[in-house]
Amino acid sequence: MGVTGGGIRALLQEIYVQDLVLSIYAVYVRRLADPGGRALIETYIGAEEDRRRRLLRYLAGREVIPSHFVRRLFATVGRIYGRLTASLGTRVMLRIALSGSRRAARRACAGLARSDEPDLVYLATLRARNEGDLLDSLRQHLIDTRPRRA
Repeated sequence: MGVTGGGIRALLQEIYVQDLVLSIYAVYVRRLADPGGRALIETYIGAEEDRRRRLLRYLAGREVIPSHFVRRLFATVGRIYGRLTASLGTRVMLRIALSGSRRAARRACAGLARSDEPDLVYLATLRARNEGDLLDSLRQHLIDTRPRRA
């Protein structure tokens, strides 16, 4: 059983949203004053870049190429959003990443049951793992580094 047109559109949308998120986080990595938080975001970016390469190979095998214009558009919007929110400070950037990862982890876990194609299940599993790792790590990091009340 192959991937339907709707499935291909969903994978393309995932690539575009990933471009948005990774461009936001790339801004955060450059501006985060917290080395521990920066390392967590860098680890996530590396894992998601690997997953993106796998996803692009999967699509290329089906002769589908994401639009370069749309990818650049999403990446540009992400950089703008990242710059605007980075001005709010380190804790806010980490909380934005935590919030985004919480939603993405739920969607990724829900997506595991949507396909019977092993490659897509694997890609969904990678996303769920990446998002879950970031979510757990950021949550613990924010607890460990929270300002202490006097």
